[in-house]
Amino acid sequence: MPTGHLIVQTRTARGAQPVAGASVTVFQLDENNKLRTLTTERTNMSGSTPPITLDAPSLENVSPEAVPPFASYGVNIDHPDFRPVTVSDISIYSGVTTAVPVDMVPPRSLAELNDRIFIQSPETGPSGSGSES
Repeated sequence: MPTGHLIVQTRTARGAQPVAGASVTVFQLDENNKLRTLTTERTNMSGSTPPITLDAPSLENVSPEAVPPFASYGVNIDHPDFRPVTVSDISIYSGVTTAVPVDMVPPRSLAELNDRIFIQSPETGPSGSGSES
């Protein structure tokens, strides 16, 4: 099966500093809406994961009646100093690297350490922040 790539870029709120050491878990919902964990990576000193290779449908011979020419994934991002974040509906296209920037927010209280932030991905295709691999 063809593949695309995902890079998650973590920064402190407003992009001031990279967040190194965040755990990034990539998941996908199967046809029965059951969660399937695919891989877990850690962000480096620049706040980015290495490119994560993910299955994506081929862009060749795409027709309007065909399945969407992308695969949809989600990521959970966890770091002990920040609120956990889930980003859903990340579109991965064959032969394309998609970068997803995520602002990490420090908790205002101990209770917020477990209060997950949910974000629907603004990525809508290879013309967004993705670039050809």
